[in-house]
Amino acid sequence: MTEIAQLIEAALQQNRANLLRKAAINTVAKMPPTTKLRELLDSEAGASIRELTIDELREALGQLGGEAPPEGARSSRRKVVALARSEGDGETTESREARLYRDILVAVQQGPLTIGQLAKQVVVDVAELRGYLAWMKKMGKIASSGRARATRYHAPA
Repeated sequence: MTEIAQLIEAALQQNRANLLRKAAINTVAKMPPTTKLRELLDSEAGASIRELTIDELREALGQLGGEAPPEGARSSRRKVVALARSEGDGETTESREARLYRDILVAVQQGPLTIGQLAKQVVVDVAELRGYLAWMKKMGKIASSGRARATRYHAPA
């Protein structure tokens, strides 16, 4: 019986890791082209982004440009280097991820919401939001109640 429980726990951990990886890839793919690598790594998604492989980062950067680069292409590497080398111009613009994170927290403070309601309120795709919610729930920033389609997200007590 304990072997089954261990297998289920391992599968759940793998599923969580995959969701966080997908959220990190979506974060990189949907970032504004002016985002600096420093900002990205300092964001709330920084820990998940650090876990990405080079291939996953290449895929996400390819989506940023509109199409995936061919295998062996160096364009993704140039983008990473350009992001790392770019210097700040004194502006304190908030990254899209930080804004989204803040908007989710504000929305759930107003009352429990389903994922669809939350997606409409913060204006983000449900698939991307699912990754953010899984990460935020794991970090204790939000809580959920209910199951399946009746799941409501709210501020933790």
